[in-house]
Amino acid sequence: MGDRDEEALVRTLTGAARSAPEPVEDLVVTIGRRRRRRRRVRAQSVLAVAGMVAVVGGMAVVRDTLPNRGGEGVSMTQAAPSGDAAEETGQPFQNGPGGVGGTEKPARIDVRPAEEVWPAAVSTIPVRAADGYRYRPVTGLSATKLLLSAESSFEKAGRLEVYDTADRSSTVLTTMPDTGVKGYFAGRFEVGSDYVAWWGGTPNDPDEWADFWVVPRSGGVARRVGEVTGDLSKVTRLAVTSDFLLWSVSGGGVYRMPLGGGTPERLGGTDGLHLLSWPLAVDVGDGEGDGGRRNQTRMVDLETGRTTEVSVPEGGDGFRCGPVWCFGQRGDAMVVQRPDGSDRRLLPGFGAGRGVVDRFGVMRAPFSEEPDAYVPLLTVYDAATGLAAGISRSRGGGSYGMGISSSPSSIIYWDAGKRSVEECEKVDARRLPRPSGAAVPTGEVTECTGREVGGGKEFTVVNLLAVPSTK
Repeated sequence: MGDRDEEALVRTLTGAARSAPEPVEDLVVTIGRRRRRRRRVRAQSVLAVAGMVAVVGGMAVVRDTLPNRGGEGVSMTQAAPSGDAAEETGQPFQNGPGGVGGTEKPARIDVRPAEEVWPAAVSTIPVRAADGYRYRPVTGLSATKLLLSAESSFEKAGRLEVYDTADRSSTVLTTMPDTGVKGYFAGRFEVGSDYVAWWGGTPNDPDEWADFWVVPRSGGVARRVGEVTGDLSKVTRLAVTSDFLLWSVSGGGVYRMPLGGGTPERLGGTDGLHLLSWPLAVDVGDGEGDGGRRNQTRMVDLETGRTTEVSVPEGGDGFRCGPVWCFGQRGDAMVVQRPDGSDRRLLPGFGAGRGVVDRFGVMRAPFSEEPDAYVPLLTVYDAATGLAAGISRSRGGGSYGMGISSSPSSIIYWDAGKRSVEECEKVDARRLPRPSGAAVPTGEVTECTGREVGGGKEFTVVNLLAVPSTK
């Protein structure tokens, strides 16, 4: 991966300036999304949108944005969807090649808090270990066991722990090895049937280099598998089997190395492919495709060689598939379907997908202007049952994080105790930024600063491995 740069994703509208003399239009707030550095995919942590807002005659102006590096994903205040969230009422739905055709009506979805929809899948864990190390969830190991990274400082993993949500206890899986390499960071972790694996490197160093480690799922001392340089060190995703460690690279292609060490081998027929979760590889990698808008068009089973073509509907945008279900945007709605285009349905008001985990699609939640309506920050939609579970909240400030496993994580979490508060004061309008050539305003205006308070004790965790099976 190349040097990390800051990239803005304009997705969130914030209702602002209650004290303004005229009704205030929605405020477009920029959510920063960092590109990952060279070999290290860092945690899905975030830039907050709690910025400084000023109002002049009904116009809301962002004065500043404040970074939130706590690992709780996207944080926002009074979040509302962009203007493309209008509801659709049935309309002809044109399918791509191999689709199912016909006229389809949107599904009506009742979104309720995750703890109501899947009470067995929701639990709380401490934000910090007893020694003060901060926990960052990785993924679920089972319905009641979670893999956590305990960090001595931001994104600096000190050990891996297994947390049991049933008896609220944790055990150390392994202590992260001291590599002796200055500026070394562990990348993302991957759970296989027998091992937990990860890669690491020196993201602040110009050398193109990465190494790989494994530890038994039962715990123990981590073992170094090997190292790679050059293009092979630009790791995007990782997989581990009982015999091999496999990884894909930023330019496409999948490689493997025996767990006992040895020479890396490129798997034939993987040009342009990126690992999803073993044994699946797909034709769109992380960070590729016009800010995530490029459609995935095929999946390849690297064990059997079978290729599955994805029937993307006409107008589809940002389609991503798991083994059985696909999610993507079409105009004002999310589209849910199987890879061949069957079982297709529309979810009006949903959008800005955040990933696919097996049968679950993680997406932006619809917004309601009703003052007492439940408005989550995200929705997890179960394509198999049609149930929709809300994550965190948008009103009053909310945040979320997704587990830092290499393949799609089964964990979504947030700090329910954290709130955003707004502090306002009257200021001279001439202090406000304005477009070049605009008239200088006069008089006093209300200027408000948002900040986060509370929280820091517990994360609420949704573990999708604990959602009841449909079988």
